[in-house]
Order: sequence, then structure tokens, then C-alpha cells
Amino acid sequence: MKLELLNKAKKDRSRIKERFKRNGALTGSKLLEYIPAMILTNLSVLMLLSVDGLVVGNLVGADALSAVNIFYPATTMIGVASVLVASGAGSAISTCMGKNDIDALRHIKSAVKIMMIVAAIIMSIVQIPFVYLIIASYNLSPEMNQTTWLYAIGIMISTPFGLVSTVGVYQLQIVGKMKVLMWLSAMEGIVNIVFDLLFVGVLNMGVIGAGLGTACANIIRSTMTVIYLVKKTDMFCTHGVKAHWSDIKELISCGLPEASNSGINALQNYFMVKIIIFMFGATGGVIKGVCTFCMSLVNVIINSTQGSMRPLAGLLSGAEDHEGLRFLMRQCIGLIVCAVGAMVLLIEFNPDWFYFIHGVKEIPDGGLLSLRLFVTYFIFKGIDSIFRLYFTNRKDSKFSTKLTVFGNATLPIFAFAISMFLPAPFIWLSYLFTELLIILFNIWRYRKWLRRDAESIDPNTKILYLTVEPEKAMEASGEIYRYAKENGFSDGIANKIRLCMEEMVAYAVKSQEKDDIRIQITVRFSENEALFAMLDDGKCIALNENKELQEMTVDNYDFIKKQAKSVQYQYVLDMNYSVLRF
Repeated sequence: MKLELLNKAKKDRSRIKERFKRNGALTGSKLLEYIPAMILTNLSVLMLLSVDGLVVGNLVGADALSAVNIFYPATTMIGVASVLVASGAGSAISTCMGKNDIDALRHIKSAVKIMMIVAAIIMSIVQIPFVYLIIASYNLSPEMNQTTWLYAIGIMISTPFGLVSTVGVYQLQIVGKMKVLMWLSAMEGIVNIVFDLLFVGVLNMGVIGAGLGTACANIIRSTMTVIYLVKKTDMFCTHGVKAHWSDIKELISCGLPEASNSGINALQNYFMVKIIIFMFGATGGVIKGVCTFCMSLVNVIINSTQGSMRPLAGLLSGAEDHEGLRFLMRQCIGLIVCAVGAMVLLIEFNPDWFYFIHGVKEIPDGGLLSLRLFVTYFIFKGIDSIFRLYFTNRKDSKFSTKLTVFGNATLPIFAFAISMFLPAPFIWLSYLFTELLIILFNIWRYRKWLRRDAESIDPNTKILYLTVEPEKAMEASGEIYRYAKENGFSDGIANKIRLCMEEMVAYAVKSQEKDDIRIQITVRFSENEALFAMLDDGKCIALNENKELQEMTVDNYDFIKKQAKSVQYQYVLDMNYSVLRF
């Protein structure tokens, strides 16, 4: 009889554990909230780059389309500085928020302002000789050389403004201004189309009109972004705190993996353009243009998913919630596999349509097969982008950067080797081989991190991860008590934690006047103390005049302050983030 009761208790205990097991519901809902705005933002980037090709291809001709795409590697190389500052700012700021370190946050904000100004000035100067060398290296005909330069003028004008806009995307996302981000992105895309059609179609300015249209859109977007950030947010508010060199190094370190990936992609695109022109002749620029457009479409999905993941990943990393970070990573990979997979199937079954919309009436020999082979690597590229962001947030930037440089440097080698033995269209398989090589190393490194996490946990420390539904808060508080009891931790501390958790959940429900609040809890027990962290998407608890401090002044939290040794709180990414020490 006693054995039966014991077995029943174990089964009940197992059901309770399963009921509150971390399931990623909160991060999943935030991803679905952020992704639409990020998709619209990245569509505006697509329109800035790819619409130029669509407009000149249909209104000017194939030579103009080739010129735009021949210049494309230079565009991405120039944009590496934007990626460095923007991705570094996004990761560093959100990580400081996760740590609840206000002083470090102000230092990073100051470093971002300095890096924006310095990078914009350097880019504006360096790009001129840089672009000259790139265009000269193609050995183009005098007519094509002139056409390419005409397009380059407008793009170079927009360079410093594009950096400001790119950084602004991450800043607006971090402060939760997703609707503002969507409107700015939509405005920029529409303005670019309007100016392209005006300059190229109405005023007959040719390819230079497409470049100037992009410049006008960038200038307007960046100006409105800065005005909004200064007047409506605290992203540029540092309270006089000056950045240290260590803050700038931290920002660069966080942005280096994405910047190196962008730089290597630009470099490999440059070499691929040379190989493609050699293999296909003058029509190679047309094939490359259509392939680049399809890649841009897929990048909308990949970059939107990665951009939505970035602030959440930084927050979880700062909070040392490795379980939550792994859940978030798996969710993003699942989204990419489904969405990018659907896009790949669309292109595989309708490759001719993508030539048609570019105004190409006669598809070059091998054009359809080239596109079909090219898209085979898209899913793996998306998965590798999520691994890269994961390693960045685990402070494993060196590995990620080295792998990016090494892996992508193999692309021209694969392409050259294939060109020696197979027909020209098969050189596009080099992208697939490169990405498969990178993903193998990423999986190896990820498994190594899993082992390191398991080994690094202090045997005297236990971590309990919970997902709590408001109506089951009482049962969850009982689970916290049982967990502490079974592992030999203080009953008194466990009771304080469960009481505070119940009060916090009650307030989250009351403030929203609804029960579908998503709550994610981490409890870290050690010998004589415990740390309780709770994320929920309830209404902001309270704000004082200094929005960065966001002190808690609600009655429920007056009770909590008496129970805990310390209470830290901030409203970040449209979520309440509370950290209590007992």
C-alpha cells in the first residue's frame, strides 16, 4: 500500500513538473509581435536595393540592370560599418537591460553615439577610393563602367544616412516602438519607389536617377528616426555619462560576427561576380541580378527573424537564462525552416517569373537552372544566422567571426573548382557547399556549449525554470516550495519566493484585466540565498520621472520589497522584468 502511494506521488510529481515545464510561450508570442514590424523594415531595405534593379531593368534596359548588380558587392561592403554599429548596439544594450545594470547601459548608449558619428565620417571619406578600386577591377567596357559609376553616386551620398537608419532600427525595437518602426519603414520604401519612378521614368535621368532616389529616401528616413528617438525615447539620454574605451570594445565585439559575415558576403559576392562574368559573359550580370533579388526576398525572412530574436536573446543572456535562450533559438530555427522552405519551393516551381518581373524577355542560357541551384542553400543560410547570433550572446564572438571568415572564404574556391569540371550553372552549388560546411561547425560548437553549461553549474546551486499560467499560480508556488524542500534549501526563503510570485502574478492579471498573461520564471537556489526572476507581458507596473529607473510603487510591490533583500525592475521590450534576491 505504501509503495502504491509512493508511486502515485511520483506520478503526480511528474505531472506537476510537466505542467510547468518551460515551453517558450512568452518568447514565442514576442517573436510573433516583433516579426511583422521587422518584415516591413527589411522589405524597405529590399526596396532600397532591389527596386532600383526592377525599375531600371524595365524602364532603361538590361545594361542598366547589370550595372546595378555589378555594383551590389560594393554596396554591401560599404554597409559593413552600419552592420557593425547597429548589431553591436542591439546586442550590447539588450544585454545590459538583462543584467539590470543602469550604469553600464548609459555607458553603452554613449558608446553607440560616438561610434555612429565616427563610422559615418569614416565611411563617407573611405568609400570614394574604395568604390573606384572595385569598379576598376571588373575591367568593364567604357560604357558599362560609366553606367555603373552613375548609379554609384547616389548610393555613396546615402551611405552615412543609411548607417543612422540601421542603428535606429535596433534602438526603436529595443524601446518597443514597433509601430513607429513599421511606419518609418513603409514611408522609406514608398518614397524610394516614388523618387525612382520620378527620376528614371518621368525625368529620364537613367540609372543615376535610381541611385539618387535611394539617397533621398535614406536622408528622409534617417532624419525622422533621429528626431523621434531624441524627442520620444531615452536612447540618446546618457545623463552626462561618457563612454570608456572598454564600452566601445564591447560594442565592437558584439557587432563583429554580423559585420564579418556581411563583409565576407560582400567580398565573396565580388569574386563571384568576376567568376560569373567570366563564365556567362555579359549576361552574367542579369542572372546575378535575379539571384540577388531572390536572396533579398529570403533575407527579409531571415533578417526579420534574427532581428526579432536579437533583443530577446540579449535580455535572456544578461539574465543568464540559458534554458530560455535555447528555447528562443529553437523557435527561430523552426520559423526560418518553415517560411524560407516555402519561399524556396515558390522559386523552384516558378523561376521564369522572377526573370519576367525584371523585364528580361530572353532568359540567358542556363539562367533557370542557375536560379534553381542557387536557392538550395537558403534554409541552411537562415539556420546559420541563428547560430551566429546565439554564439554572439554567449560571448563566443571570436569563434563565430573566425568561422564566418573561414567558411565564406571557401565560396570562390568551391565555385572555381566546380567551373573546371561542370557546366557554368553548377557554380551556384558552391553556396550550398559553403553553408553546409559552416553548419557542421556550428552544430559542433553548440553541443560543446551544452556540455559546458552542464559542467559549470555549482553542485550546491539548483535552477528551476517555470512557465506559469495565471490560473495555476497557486500550484506553481507549491512547486517552488517542493523543489526547495527536495533539494535541501531553506523553507523560509522558499515561502517568501512563493508569496512574492503569487502577488506579482495577481498584479499582472489585475493590471491587464485579462487572464492570458504569459509568465516565465527562473529561480536560482544556492546554500543560503536565492534569486527569483520573472518576465511577463502584463501592463507596465509603474514609472517614476526617471524612466530608466522605473521604480515600483504599486501596493503589491511594497509588500514584495519587505520580503526580498533587493528588488530590481524595468519595463523592457513591452515586458515587466523583475529580479528579486532573498
